[in-house]
Amino acid sequence: MTILASMPVLGQGSRINQYVQLGETWLSDRLQMHWRTHATQQFMKGDFYHHCGGDSAEVPTLQMNGARSHVTKYRRPKLEELNPRQEDERGMYLQNLSLDNKPYEWANLSQTGCIIGSINREIAGLALDAAKGYKATGSEQFRRAAISVLKTYMLGILHSEMPQDLNHGHTQTLYGLQTLEVIHEETVLPLTEMYAILRSSMDKGDCERIEAGFKHWADIIEANGVPHNNWNLIQARYIFNIAQILQPNSAYSDGKGQEHYFDIVENGRSVRQWGLKTLCDYGYDKTNGIWCECPGYSQVVLGDLAEFVRLYRDEFNRDLTIDIPIIAKAARANIEYLFPDSMTIGFGDTHPSTIKKAIYEKLNIDFSSLHPSRTFAAPKTSWLIQRTGMKPAQSLAFALNASDGNHMHANGISMELFARGQRMAPDGGIGYGLYSGDDYKEYYSQFPAHNTVCVDGVSSYPVMKSQHPFHILRNDDTNLDNGMTAQVSIVKMTEPETMSEQERTVVMIADKDDTGDGYFVDIFRSRHGKESKKGPEFHDYFYHNLGQQMSMAKENGDELAMEKTEELAFAGAHLYAYSYLFDKKKAVTAENCMVCYSVNNDSLSMVHYTKGFNDRALYKALSPTTEGLSRIQGMPYDIRQQPTLTYVARQQGEAWTRPFVNVFVPKSKTIANSVTEVTYPSVDIRDKVTENAEAIMVKHDNGNCELIVSADNDDAKVKVKGMTFKGRLNVVTIK
Repeated sequence: MTILASMPVLGQGSRINQYVQLGETWLSDRLQMHWRTHATQQFMKGDFYHHCGGDSAEVPTLQMNGARSHVTKYRRPKLEELNPRQEDERGMYLQNLSLDNKPYEWANLSQTGCIIGSINREIAGLALDAAKGYKATGSEQFRRAAISVLKTYMLGILHSEMPQDLNHGHTQTLYGLQTLEVIHEETVLPLTEMYAILRSSMDKGDCERIEAGFKHWADIIEANGVPHNNWNLIQARYIFNIAQILQPNSAYSDGKGQEHYFDIVENGRSVRQWGLKTLCDYGYDKTNGIWCECPGYSQVVLGDLAEFVRLYRDEFNRDLTIDIPIIAKAARANIEYLFPDSMTIGFGDTHPSTIKKAIYEKLNIDFSSLHPSRTFAAPKTSWLIQRTGMKPAQSLAFALNASDGNHMHANGISMELFARGQRMAPDGGIGYGLYSGDDYKEYYSQFPAHNTVCVDGVSSYPVMKSQHPFHILRNDDTNLDNGMTAQVSIVKMTEPETMSEQERTVVMIADKDDTGDGYFVDIFRSRHGKESKKGPEFHDYFYHNLGQQMSMAKENGDELAMEKTEELAFAGAHLYAYSYLFDKKKAVTAENCMVCYSVNNDSLSMVHYTKGFNDRALYKALSPTTEGLSRIQGMPYDIRQQPTLTYVARQQGEAWTRPFVNVFVPKSKTIANSVTEVTYPSVDIRDKVTENAEAIMVKHDNGNCELIVSADNDDAKVKVKGMTFKGRLNVVTIK
């Protein structure tokens, strides 16, 4: 093929140059379409493509993705590897990466994940580059290549009907015209921008059909999706972009033009598309500006709202934050999600991430002026955080969460610990198969993947949109008289599967100068409630720690004798999640013990002191990799290759008068820790209502000690080491 030497180039290395030189239809011919059947109707089986049908349109129509999830064993081909105008009843001819010789084979579309959408998005993006090339250079080659993609795609949209779910299930309400989740109709963005550039150079009839296609697309986006979370905003952005390129209402026989679609964005009242103010009223806690989803999705929502503030300013010369003031409040509250490394805490469907400063630029808020609180709680979304400061390597922090909002897990009262620059006790994450994967459904979203207590092996409840909060009994920060501070959180909840009472007390004691010297105390009480089923009970305390090695010893330092076991398993009607634990070893002991988790030959470690009780078994095990941390750069080892070090304590019978009492002491070679000993003094209960009280004494290398006394009610009166204490929790110093 002859290359036109006179053709303008966009810039050295620009990819679009090579494709435009191959002919004006080269890119459009590689769109994934129904080139042969022109099928107007596509049929799904839930999360997977099934077949196409309906009438035969006058033009090629759009091919749906093969599945809702991106997971596939097949390699996505490069554009150069695609045959032009390919449609085959056998599916796609792809390379199977799961087999040793990686052969090419015909893959049913349902097995191809999101390859189809990925190809079409890439082509749309390249066509936008061509349109921009035309705008910059006036090149007819660029214009023709861009228009060919735009027309082919948008006429395909115009003649594609709403996909149908053969299962008649919930997924029917989620479909877009190209993807099985309407929020992934991302090609709206390059195509609308492309049309805005090319419209003046196009035939009037083509423009009318393309605009009809965009309107049809917007109607599908409005009809499907989810109105009460981040989906709404993603869909609203697509509709907004479509509205921008339409003419006024009066230009269309149905009266649905620019004003109509802008109104949907701002004042939408349909079942699955709410206006911006309605959504914000629903989702934000007006007292503190916290959104009703997990941290990861809260960042997405705030970012989308900030973009709408920019769009309204540019399009309408309006300040949206005046009409919806919670947006600015939410931006200021957003920093409360941060651990000292300036990355978000990790509960629910979250990958810890930094906060995008562009959000604050769009809102005209000085990000550098914002500083997280030492102590912060969001009761209506059931999470809290305590920090000693924001020094990445030195500060300590912990976070607690239950499940009240969207993208939440079944995790009871879950805990994360931060020290020495790392999430030492991390949340497991989402899983590598995301929401459609078995690892998500069976493990990552369930109790055993979290630092929590699972009752009778069955604790669970619906994930994603969950309504099982904890109640905060105490959340404060006090100075001790030995130069240390004590930050305290006490929360309780009813575990809904067994109706068990659960209460967690976490105390973080640290040097007031935030040098890194400090430790965590965790006391977890759990028992069947009055409404619980009759019969034997047991309670499993799960704890996961960063690290590559794990050892367990008695209080005197002798190695704890452990034997291989097949317990902690899906047996006796327990959760599938137990089956994900492996290399399990067990010791039955009532002794106090120590567990050590270490990284890279003790460059980073956590020493875990645990109080013994009768009828208790201790386990060391491995569980699936901590996928939640897999996207963080600069981790001390390859998270994806290292199973998670897991400690489990199983208490036969109730764990209320014999609670799980644990002290966690972080250490590293660069930051010393002064803790030398942990003991558990006896407690004399002096009232008639207290069922359990625990005392923990932590000794430092300078001889100072902290005494933590925890009881199970506010009216407790107990005596420890000759001192009388009242109330649920007391922290004092002893010299």
